[in-house]
Amino acid sequence: MKYFQAKATVVDADMDGDRALLDLEENTYFTLNPTASTIWAAISEPQPLQVLVAEVTEKFDVSEEECRSDVEALLQDMVAANLVNEVEA
Repeated sequence: MKYFQAKATVVDADMDGDRALLDLEENTYFTLNPTASTIWAAISEPQPLQVLVAEVTEKFDVSEEECRSDVEALLQDMVAANLVNEVEA
C-alpha cells in the first residue's frame, strides 16, 4: 500500500485560509487552496490515499468518487514537484 508524506525540507505557513509552501532544497514556492491545505495538514505523517479521501469528504461537500480522483491527481502533482514522498508500507 502506498503512503504519502510531506517532505521535511518543505515549510508551510497559513495565508488567510490558504497555505503557502516553500521547498528549502529547490527554492520553490507554492500556494495551496483550502482543500489542498487539508491534505497537506494530514500528510505531516505518512497517510494512505483512503485516509486522505476521508479527510476531504468529511470537511467538504464532495462525493467519494470525485474526491478520490482529485486527491490522486493532487498527490501526483505534489510528488512531481518534490513536495511529497511516496512510500510503501
